[in-house]
Amino acid sequence: MRAAAAVALPGGVVVLSGHADIALFVTFGAFAVLYGEGRPYRVRARVVLTSAAALLLAAALGAVAGRAGGREAAVIVVVTGVGVLAVYAVDALRLGPPGALFFALVCGGATVATEAGADPVAIVGCTALGGLASAVVSMAGVLADRGKPERAAVRRAVAAVEAAAGDPSAEARHAAGSSISAAWNAVHDAGHGAGSELATTLIAAHRRFADAAGGQDEATLPLPRPGVGYRLRRSATLRSHAMVTALRVGVTCAAAGTLSASLGLARPHWAILSALVVLQQGTDRVRANVRGLQRFAGTAVGLGVFAAVSALAPAGLALVATIAVLQFCIELFVPRNYAVAVVFITPVALLAGGAAASGPVGPVLRDRLVETVLGVALAVLAQYLLAPNAHRTTFRWTETRIRAAAQAVLTTEDRTARRDLQFELEGATRAAVDSAHNDVRWTRAHWPAHAALVHLGYDLLAACWAGGVDAGRWARAFRPPA
Repeated sequence: MRAAAAVALPGGVVVLSGHADIALFVTFGAFAVLYGEGRPYRVRARVVLTSAAALLLAAALGAVAGRAGGREAAVIVVVTGVGVLAVYAVDALRLGPPGALFFALVCGGATVATEAGADPVAIVGCTALGGLASAVVSMAGVLADRGKPERAAVRRAVAAVEAAAGDPSAEARHAAGSSISAAWNAVHDAGHGAGSELATTLIAAHRRFADAAGGQDEATLPLPRPGVGYRLRRSATLRSHAMVTALRVGVTCAAAGTLSASLGLARPHWAILSALVVLQQGTDRVRANVRGLQRFAGTAVGLGVFAAVSALAPAGLALVATIAVLQFCIELFVPRNYAVAVVFITPVALLAGGAAASGPVGPVLRDRLVETVLGVALAVLAQYLLAPNAHRTTFRWTETRIRAAAQAVLTTEDRTARRDLQFELEGATRAAVDSAHNDVRWTRAHWPAHAALVHLGYDLLAACWAGGVDAGRWARAFRPPA
């Protein structure tokens, strides 16, 4: 409902003020509401406004590219650049859904709209209005129940732990662990201390989960995430997951846009967006290939929805209401099933970019489908041709990060060193899963040592909680292998 309101309210204001021709541009800023959902109100406004500012910048860059006379090179460079920066930031910060797509989508949409004759000032102004509306509607719930997001996160964690107790499958344990991690992030973001009711409830659930998984009696309780600066800086190396992902996205998106333009297709940024969607989550080929299939299937159905909306030709408030309904559906499905979400993302992107007003929809449908196939195909190939063993590099890099973080814990009393070690341990687990999906034989050979190092890191954190750490003995345990 908030996602729909973030479009409907500012869009309705623009229509009623006599500017119905630019009302859909508020959609570009309204995407910011998607980045605040589920977050505690203590941090939600900051997250939404930051996302809105980034979307505003993307729209402005797209408008500049569109004013370059429709030159494909400018469009390819700008949209690809925005996509690369967004992928790096989202991956380095571990933000999760909805990911980097919407920043590149807004950039491409602003480009198309400007090329079609829209006023860049109007695009930027409406984007800003949509972003402000996103912040307002995202925070509206604080008036009724300030603590609801973190309570809901803790309830989900407790329910997942109870479900895992009766289901020994790996999927159930993974779901419980993910829910606990998300709940701790919510509790920390909301500012609840160790003695609060929510923290106490979550500690009990966490310990039940650790006991059921064969852990220690005293679970190592997660610390708050490192700051934004630390997370961005640590990934500024060619060996990091975020950098590898961003570089692969950059090369593939540039190739997709260039090939699209060379074939005479109308909108190179559509191929760029399709390639980005497949590759934005990193080096896991299994997930990427599934994402590619979802992108194609969702786009094919979404083009049918766009054709139906175009045939009905809603205008003014009716068109704004249509976009609001589609935005509602996007938010409903983005974290659950990407194929279904794309069914609604596709018509929103086309309508907001002015595709319905640019002439017959037949060529639009054809070009969009062809460019989707082009972008997805190149992205799938890129996983096997561009740094195909990148998962091994990040696998080993996370091990060096764990050892360095552990040494920092042993040489300083600063509590942030423990926080950083925990963050590196989580990254090592992610890298191990990517490698297991991509390269079973290689991962099987390296898994025991990797898992032992991760367990050792958690043992060190547990020892720090208990006190009396023997720095010399632990330092020897974390030395690199000969």
